[in-house]
Amino acid sequence: MNADAVVLAAEDEPTDAFILQLAFEKAGLANHLTIVGDGQAAVDYLSGVPPYGDRAVHPLPALLILDLKMPRMNGFDVLTWLRAHPGFTALPAVVLSSSSDDEDIKSARSLGVRDYFVKPHCLDDLVAILHGLRAHWLAPSPA
Repeated sequence: MNADAVVLAAEDEPTDAFILQLAFEKAGLANHLTIVGDGQAAVDYLSGVPPYGDRAVHPLPALLILDLKMPRMNGFDVLTWLRAHPGFTALPAVVLSSSSDDEDIKSARSLGVRDYFVKPHCLDDLVAILHGLRAHWLAPSPA
């Protein structure tokens, strides 16, 4: 696993953000998890605008985890922004949302999301999702 890889998560619900941090710890992911409170903050982070301008402190992530329903800029808006910025086409974006609506899933996939997960009600299920994300998106590339 590439432990240096940063994971950026956009999650506006403080309880869900805390549970995500807890699941990262329980899953044994050594990756640094940065959580921002909405989609606009995620775009600001990716763009490197203040307060995220110092890439030594705020390196570009290897994985983006998005909630869909957020204030200011929702997950769909972030996915649209990613598609409009070719420098981020290699950044895998994964949705972790409370929405199981087929239209939301279809829309997210059409915007290039790599995986879509409905937020589980059990911490162990979230840990299992994170293990899968580590295997798919955070494992080092074969030499």
